[in-house]
Amino acid sequence: MVDFIDFRRLRRMNHGLTACVVVLLVAGVVAVHSAASIRDDAVLRMQYLKHAEVGLAGLACYFLLACVDCKAFFRFSWLFYGGSLGLLGLVLAMGTAIMGARRWLFGIQPAEVAKLALIMVLAQFLGTRTRRGQHGATLYLGALALTAAPVALILFQPDLGTALVFLILVMTLLFVRGCAPKLFWWHAGLTAFLALYIVGMLVFSEREGLKPEHARLAQRATLLSGYQRDRVLTFIFPERDRYNAGWTRWQSEIAVGSGGVWGKGLKKSDRNLYGFLPGSVTSNDFIFSVVAEETGFVGATAVLVLEVVLVLIILGVAFACPEPVGRLYCSGVASVIFWHSFENIAMTVGLMPVTGLPLPFVSYGRTFVFMLLLALGVVQSFTARKPARDD
Repeated sequence: MVDFIDFRRLRRMNHGLTACVVVLLVAGVVAVHSAASIRDDAVLRMQYLKHAEVGLAGLACYFLLACVDCKAFFRFSWLFYGGSLGLLGLVLAMGTAIMGARRWLFGIQPAEVAKLALIMVLAQFLGTRTRRGQHGATLYLGALALTAAPVALILFQPDLGTALVFLILVMTLLFVRGCAPKLFWWHAGLTAFLALYIVGMLVFSEREGLKPEHARLAQRATLLSGYQRDRVLTFIFPERDRYNAGWTRWQSEIAVGSGGVWGKGLKKSDRNLYGFLPGSVTSNDFIFSVVAEETGFVGATAVLVLEVVLVLIILGVAFACPEPVGRLYCSGVASVIFWHSFENIAMTVGLMPVTGLPLPFVSYGRTFVFMLLLALGVVQSFTARKPARDD
């Protein structure tokens, strides 16, 4: 038992990583309280307490996982992966539908569980087979197959933003693993081509003078759902539907720009106070807009820097890992945090299409925050297992 759980490992943790996480969590509780406490809905007003409770519970698990031998986690990676697929299947059959999407099951989001499960199983699959000399193309296709199963189930919810996170994750791990480099770049090129094709068809559908039936045909050829097409079109043509599909993005840009250098003060976000930003999104998807308006350029930059530093610290742990499994796992966690941070902040300032991706540790989202803390606890386990000089 001493070999399995050793509390002396707490001394060998990366304390910079812990500091970033704690500061971001505190900033998140303050931001969620400022964004939601003005609402008439009692559930929204209490979100900051739930955010704090999940953060404390997650931190307890985070420190406990840091004391556990990291190799133990990966013995059950396939079981964890299979269980996550089962949850994704259940959410389609009996999950709670909110705003046309079926993503919640018994109060949790199985897609967030599947993110951690996929990181672990891909790290195990790609890392252990490094020593076995398996062919690069076989590993490459196997990793894609492991990713395809949860992606397909998530697309049925539907949740394109989260599905894209899974695709970026597997591409990151394949790049770090370095298997089948020619196949990797062919795949990257095909992905870029498909993205250009979708954008091209949507731009074509908006041509002046184009017959309505031809425009509808071009839009259907993208295979995107109606709301997904609207989000991409609003991103390409900001003036297209400013008072409907583009309203939230427009108000978000105003909020970010009006904060100035020092901001307007907590609970003084005009866009939030007067309902220009919907209350259903200010504490989660568009929390950065509230942060930027209330704390200004200084506060927004501080949050951005903390997210970047967190990613860099995790990458530092990854490069220091002697085992391929640890290197791949930490790289996967860094990839998820980076993409969530980049997409969330970029969409609030109009640089990316709007998706439902939360800002790590700052946005309200109990399953997402808790699973991230579990993931980082395993990262700390890789750091803390290194023998200390004074042992």
